[in-house]
Amino acid sequence: MSFWKFDSNIRIRLMLQFLTTMASMTVTPYLIIFFSKQLGTVVTGFMFLGVMVASVAGSFTGGYVADRIGRKKVIVVCEAVIFLSFLGVASVNSPWIQLPYVTFILFLFNNFCLGASGPAYQALIIDVSHPENRRAIFTASYWLNNLAVAIGGLVGAFLFDEHYFALFLGVAVSIAISLAITILFIKETYVPEKLARSASHKQTQKDSSFLGDIIGAYKEVLKHRIFLLFTIANLLIIAVEEQLTNVIGLRLVKEIPEPEQLFSFLAIQVDGMNLLGLLKTENTLLVVCLTVLVSYMMKKRKDRVALLSGLSLFFGGYAWISYSNSPAVLLIAMFFATLGEVMHIPVKQALLANMVPDHARSTYMAVHSLFSIVGVSSAGVFILASAWVPNVAITGIFIGMGLICLVLFHRITKKVGQEQEAATKATQSNATA
Repeated sequence: MSFWKFDSNIRIRLMLQFLTTMASMTVTPYLIIFFSKQLGTVVTGFMFLGVMVASVAGSFTGGYVADRIGRKKVIVVCEAVIFLSFLGVASVNSPWIQLPYVTFILFLFNNFCLGASGPAYQALIIDVSHPENRRAIFTASYWLNNLAVAIGGLVGAFLFDEHYFALFLGVAVSIAISLAITILFIKETYVPEKLARSASHKQTQKDSSFLGDIIGAYKEVLKHRIFLLFTIANLLIIAVEEQLTNVIGLRLVKEIPEPEQLFSFLAIQVDGMNLLGLLKTENTLLVVCLTVLVSYMMKKRKDRVALLSGLSLFFGGYAWISYSNSPAVLLIAMFFATLGEVMHIPVKQALLANMVPDHARSTYMAVHSLFSIVGVSSAGVFILASAWVPNVAITGIFIGMGLICLVLFHRITKKVGQEQEAATKATQSNATA
């Protein structure tokens, strides 16, 4: 499906996502180093934890509120705060003044609102899409996001060290543009139904606390068994992918301390650190170059086949990357892992969009985001484990996680397929009645 055939809200949102992601990636990957130089590693570590907690709290709050008052209101308020926070960050990291602790406080507000707006953004796209076009939409979103990350990261790599003030201002400007366009052109996609309530029910609602309402809403989400299995399977995928720059990266630096021949026919040598950079670059370039081609080739394949085949390639590739220390073999393994990634991600996102109920989409997206954060945070557990167990055991764990993920998605897709078949039969019966 052509990009221009998507709903106008989706087209605008994807273009704004590209702009803001590209701008933010000029600074985000380098913030840890930025703070470490000013305050040291230990203080920076605690700051990072604080920012993560703010993001989780924002996600839970935003997910609940967006299902109660609508998506656009949450997005507009959050983008306004993010704009002001980046403007503040630029002002306290200018050529005239450096206030790292004030910067940290501003980033707490920033990440709380980033977390709060995430579920609303996702729900907005799901609201105005259909099961038939969601795979195409998420393919476009995935491609644009990776292209933005590649461009922004490259610009930041060359400019952040000496021009961070200008880059912070650049992010603020991009958010301001996004905010203005959202206010003017994005339409509200969800208006909560006003249910009639009895006097006693109104009193109960009045007496209940906001926090209690949030907890109750998320308890309902956790009762959705298929969704819960999906989030666990997705957590396993993210946990393995995150190890490239953590456990796998540490192993490569340790096992390849001196430059080695990359290919026998090329006079290029790389050490472990160089190789890690090459693998990351290969992954990004392949995603940008292969997404459209793979999407076209898999268009006539069933979603279940594309998902399970892609996951098999993904986990197989990362398992081999976690074991081998041959530069050529690692690059080949990354090709297959990335091919699997390009195959499974759009299908997985469409599957998620199709299973969440209309009235609680943002709440569901918030839970999904939390599990994703847990997956990212698992890097610390694997780093600790790698100090005690041999490398082959880490590879075995990756393979085990892959098998569990495949089993879970096999069950999920089978169950979803049965539900869709039953719904189709019911629709046909009603039409003939």
